[in-house]
Amino acid sequence: MGFFKAYDMRGTFGVDFTLDTVYKVGLALPKVLKARRFLVGRDCRLTSAQVREALVKGLTKSGAEVTDMGLCTTPMVYYFTAEDGFDASVMITASHNPPGDNGLKVSVKTALPVGYANGLDQVEALVNGLS
Repeated sequence: MGFFKAYDMRGTFGVDFTLDTVYKVGLALPKVLKARRFLVGRDCRLTSAQVREALVKGLTKSGAEVTDMGLCTTPMVYYFTAEDGFDASVMITASHNPPGDNGLKVSVKTALPVGYANGLDQVEALVNGLS
């Protein structure tokens, strides 16, 4: 597996994925998840703001409504996804990976994680088809 992993999307920025990749993920997520209202949060990595811009551009181009939490933790995104009834959310982070890495953790209503077995495989196929 490259950027698309079993439970998230993650890798070295500029090597495993680009801003164009993230934009295409933003285009694909509303279609695959059948979601309209997205919550987006990001960590403090140097590339997170750029990744957020590309993601939101793709999401909004696909007709999604985006609420930006700004700088926050992953548990905060999960909590507010469920508490405020968002259709889906994306946390921009690479968790414990090195600082040059970044990624996207996707969840749907009730903060249910989206992995390769329940949607990321379809997102990957759409992203590859848009290339």
